[in-house]
Amino acid sequence: MIGKIKYAPGTVASFITCLAFLLLINIFNLSVILLFTLIIFCYSLVAINNSFENFDTEDPQEIVIDEVVGQMLPLLAIPIYETLYPLPKIYYCVAAFLAFRLFDIWKPYPISYVDNNVKGALGIMLDDILASNYSIISLTIIFFFLGG
Repeated sequence: MIGKIKYAPGTVASFITCLAFLLLINIFNLSVILLFTLIIFCYSLVAINNSFENFDTEDPQEIVIDEVVGQMLPLLAIPIYETLYPLPKIYYCVAAFLAFRLFDIWKPYPISYVDNNVKGALGIMLDDILASNYSIISLTIIFFFLGG
């Protein structure tokens, strides 16, 4: 449904993921949310492989589950950020959203290499996971220096 949005479906999916995370963090602990994220990741590999022949491109914009998983990872790192620089969770969500979207769109190396050379469901998922790793590292450094 979100993938059918004409403009920036990945950004919309990331934003909705942030909103869902803010809701889930008040209901479940981080371990349960991490488990949900791992289940979504495993399911998405199967779902993308089963639907891949329905699309004309290697990384169809209609598939946004990769943004959901990629966005969840920097959000799950919030306890790290909180120890470095205490703020309300909404600030970390905004920072995680902006950082993830920056790296997902910019695609610095090796994200660009994976995006161009790894095919199939793993390629679709892996570039977003790498972007989330860049986000976590960047935000950890930023909050370290803000808190230091």
